[in-house]
Amino acid sequence: MDCIRESLKGDEEVNECIIARPVNGITINGLEYILDDFGEVKRFNTKDEAIQYLKQNGLSEKEIDSLNFIEVY
Repeated sequence: MDCIRESLKGDEEVNECIIARPVNGITINGLEYILDDFGEVKRFNTKDEAIQYLKQNGLSEKEIDSLNFIEVY
């Protein structure tokens, strides 16, 4: 799955990746995001970096495949 492009910062060109999933697995509920230690959306430099983070934290390939990777710029 490729990153979905989304602008969260206006006109800035940042190109980072964030991880999201539908709340309670139901797509009409909106998305919830992986957060950092400060309660902010955790940003990764690449999708591969995001996947490595998930694997290091015990997620299986099946769980990772169910997530949305969103490219922010």
